[in-house]
Amino acid sequence: MENKIIDSEHYFKIVYCPEIKEYMLCVYVAWIAEYDRYYKIDEGDLSLYETNRSEFYAKYEKEINAKVTERMKGSAALRDYDPSYLPDEVLETLDGYPSFDGYVYKDGILYARVKIGDTFFSIPPIKGEKLC
Repeated sequence: MENKIIDSEHYFKIVYCPEIKEYMLCVYVAWIAEYDRYYKIDEGDLSLYETNRSEFYAKYEKEINAKVTERMKGSAALRDYDPSYLPDEVLETLDGYPSFDGYVYKDGILYARVKIGDTFFSIPPIKGEKLC
């Protein structure tokens, strides 16, 4: 991540990710373990943040409050990923969270790459009707 702009009052950063060539809103989540959620921000939102913070805060209010929204691109915690995308035979034997092995970027989303046994799987973030 590059070009970090930190808003310590609202517990988020705006960062540029050169691997995917996009800016993202990284929101701090306090859970059992601390982690970040990554949200898509629109083109020009960096300028909006710099010129009109109150409008930026209103536009991204749910995301800043760490809500899972349709803008979520990914997360640094497997709890925000949807294990139902794993094959049934894997789900039946899964005990707890699998080993996290980075991300796979596809179609604008950061899929969690997990290793179960000797096999790697890509799991999308929670979306749609599963949003909390």
